Amino acid sequence: MKVNSFLIPKLVLLAFTTICIGACIKNDNFIRGDAKVRIFNNVINDTSRNFFFNNVLLQTALTYNTNSAYLVVEGDKNYTIEAKNNITSAASGSLVLRDSFKLGKNYSIYYTKDDSLRSTVPKMLMFEDEVKQNINEARVMFINLGYTLGSNVHFRSEDRKVDLNLKKGEKTDYISFPNVDFNARLYFNLVDSATVVDTISYTNFVKGRVYTILFDGTRAGKVKYRVVTN
Repeated sequence: MKVNSFLIPKLVLLAFTTICIGACIKNDNFIRGDAKVRIFNNVINDTSRNFFFNNVLLQTALTYNTNSAYLVVEGDKNYTIEAKNNITSAASGSLVLRDSFKLGKNYSIYYTKDDSLRSTVPKMLMFEDEVKQNINEARVMFINLGYTLGSNVHFRSEDRKVDLNLKKGEKTDYISFPNVDFNARLYFNLVDSATVVDTISYTNFVKGRVYTILFDGTRAGKVKYRVVTN
């Protein structure tokens, strides 16, 4: 069969371009040079917040008890992150980062407070997220952001292999739960209210997924939780 010699250079160029594009993409469709970050608004009764990264609006009107999807940002770069009132544009809370978003990594930023006093200025906490999956288990990170709570949060698994207390602003490492396909629960309570125990059903978890469980508090100081998939 006769091959058109004019097509050969084009085919070589196309193959080279395809290889280059494939080499630049890694880790769940990341482009080399990028990181991903999501933002949680954990300030009770605050107005919606707009979040700016180096004065560029990245997330609009984030309300309390919600979080953004993962947003793509440039990695290995200095950032000043500000939360501004959605109506007045007044700033309340900022975070200065220096080369903190590493290439190909996922992060969560938590907009929160140290206590429930109205005069307390909100702040931001940032942690790296684990997104690598294991089909044989669910993996869970627990974080306590309950600044209205009167004591630490205690939680344990059904078999008591996990039994921990979390201080305000503290988080755990990622904990493996290989047996999430049966009728079991996690139990949690405030340390100073040991007889008031709530539960989290294992039906919230699926093997192969990675989760964040965020403990929070109501204005009245009652502990509550959210389960978020990484």
